[in-house]
Amino acid sequence: MRKQLAALANRRSILLENIEIQRMDLANISLDLQKPLTLADAGLKAVRFMRNHPGWVAGGFAALLSLRGKGIAGMARKGWRLMYRYPAAIAFGLNYLPAFRSSRAEEPSAGDPEERNSEVDHSQ
Repeated sequence: MRKQLAALANRRSILLENIEIQRMDLANISLDLQKPLTLADAGLKAVRFMRNHPGWVAGGFAALLSLRGKGIAGMARKGWRLMYRYPAAIAFGLNYLPAFRSSRAEEPSAGDPEERNSEVDHSQ
């Protein structure tokens, strides 16, 4: 029995040495891969941002295109020109502006619980 325990202890020490060598090898390999993996992680973050915020990406792209080579003064000149050239489009947009404001004003206030729960269907 003692010989088996001694052999088992010897086997355990050999395995622990192998584990330590493998840990050192893994640490060296991970140092070599740290920069490429950091770059890949940054790329994945950018892709997730674009997927989660398409409006921001499209708006930024449109802003870059509109500012391309003309600057802010050129963009303002173009905006004034479009405003005078197409006043009907502006009037059309302004006709719908009060509709958006009134929909927010019609929301029930947080003070009266009867008003908040009046539109809730409790039959289910």
